[in-house]
Amino acid sequence: MEYTAFDNLRRELLLEALSFKKKEDINNEFKRKFLSLIEKCTLSLIEGEDNFFGLFMIQIKREISINLSWPIETRGNLNNYIMTFSVKEFLDLTKGEMCALIKHEVFHIMYDHYSRINVLRNEYSPLVVNLAMDVSVNQFIKGLPGFCHRIDSINMSINADLKEDESLETYAYKIQKALDEIEKDSKSPPLSEDFNMEKVHDSWLNNDFDSKELSKKNALNAYKGDNAPKGLELLLKALRERPEIKWSNYLKRIIRTEKGGYKKTITRKDRRQPERLDLRGSLRDHIGKILIAIDISGSISDEEIKEILREVFGIVKNKTAEITVAEVDDKVRRTYKVKGKKDLKPKLDRRGGTAFSPLFNYSNKNGFKDHLIVYFTDGMGEEELSVKPLNKNILWVLTGKGKELSLKKSYGKVLKLKESNDTIYENKNVTGIRVAKDMLKDINTREWIC
Repeated sequence: MEYTAFDNLRRELLLEALSFKKKEDINNEFKRKFLSLIEKCTLSLIEGEDNFFGLFMIQIKREISINLSWPIETRGNLNNYIMTFSVKEFLDLTKGEMCALIKHEVFHIMYDHYSRINVLRNEYSPLVVNLAMDVSVNQFIKGLPGFCHRIDSINMSINADLKEDESLETYAYKIQKALDEIEKDSKSPPLSEDFNMEKVHDSWLNNDFDSKELSKKNALNAYKGDNAPKGLELLLKALRERPEIKWSNYLKRIIRTEKGGYKKTITRKDRRQPERLDLRGSLRDHIGKILIAIDISGSISDEEIKEILREVFGIVKNKTAEITVAEVDDKVRRTYKVKGKKDLKPKLDRRGGTAFSPLFNYSNKNGFKDHLIVYFTDGMGEEELSVKPLNKNILWVLTGKGKELSLKKSYGKVLKLKESNDTIYENKNVTGIRVAKDMLKDINTREWIC
C-alpha cells in the first residue's frame, strides 16, 4: 500500500504516542506535528462539500492529551470552544475518520447537547443519554469509525426500534425501554464498546457559559450561505433570521418620550454655578417602560409562543428600557421583570380562555399606565374591552395564522407577524427544525428534537 504524506506523519506520531504514559510526556515538537494534522483535516473539510465544518473548526481552540474517554472531548468557556484530542485514539484513525469525528463534535455543538445533557440526565442513565445523543447526530455523518453507534447497530444490539429523524427524547426513551427489557434476563447490555459510553460527554456537565450564544456566533461566522450540511439546513437558516417586525424605530420614538430622572453631561453647565467649568450639568434622562403581554391561552400554539419569544428578544436588546413580561389567558397568570434573554422564563402550562381586558385592568391598577404595552396574541378574544386602557401607547402583534384582532376598537396599533414559517408548523418530524427554534428562543427544554 502506498501511503500519503499525511499517513506517514500519522503513523510516525502514533508510534511515538504509544510510549506516552502521562500527558507530560508529550513534547512541543510532537504537539506541533500533531496539530499540523488537525490543520490538514480542517483544510480538507473547507475544500470539501461540507465546508461549514471546516470554517467552524477554524474558530475552535485545540489541545492534546492522553487516555480521554473519547478521541475528542469538547468543552467551552465564555469566548471559545476547546477541542482536546486524545493522541493515541485519534492517531489510530484514518484521515476520513478524523474528519468525520470532527463533524460529530460540531453537530453536538450545533444541537446544543451541552445544555440538554443536564436535563436528560435527571431522567435517564448516562449510558442512555450518551447513546441517544450520538445516534441523533451520527445519522448525518458518513465515514465514522466502526466504534461509533448508529441507529442500525443499536437496533440490532438491544432490539430497539429507533428510526431516523426522531427526537432526542424519543431516542432516549426507546433505548432505555430496550435496555430495561434486556436487564430482566441479563445485567450486562450486549453493546460492544471500545469506549466507556457512561463517561463520554462528561466534560459537558455543569457548563456555566451560554452555549447557545457561542454556538450561534460560531455558526454565523462559518455559514456563508452555501449549501448547508444535511441535518443543519433549517437550523442554519433560522439562525440567520431576524425578528420579522422591525422594532427599533418604533421603540426609539416611544422610549424617548418617557422621562426617568436626570443624567450628568459635559455639554451643559451646572445651572447653579455656571462659572464652575469643572462641574457637569444635567439633562433629562429617558427610560422606556414596556409591558410585554403574551397570550398563553389554549387558542395559541406552542410554535406561536416560541415565535413570540423571538420577537421579545428583539425588544430586550434595548438596554435603555425597563421591561415587564405578563403571561395572560383569561387572567394575568404571572408577571416578571426582564433585562435580557436569560431572564425569560419557560411558559406556564396553565391555560384558560382568551380575554384582553384582564391585562388592561391589571395595568391600570398596578402602576403600568405610563408603559408601552406590546400584546402578542392570535387575535381571538373579546369584541369589546370591559375596561378602558389608560396607556397612551398600545401595540398589538398578531401571531401565527390569526388574520385580525377581534376587538372592534383596539386603542392602539395592530401589526401582523409574517406567515413564513407556516410550512414548518405543519411538519413536526423534520430533524433540526425545533432545534433551530429553541436555539433562538430558549423555551421549554423538553421540546428539543435531535
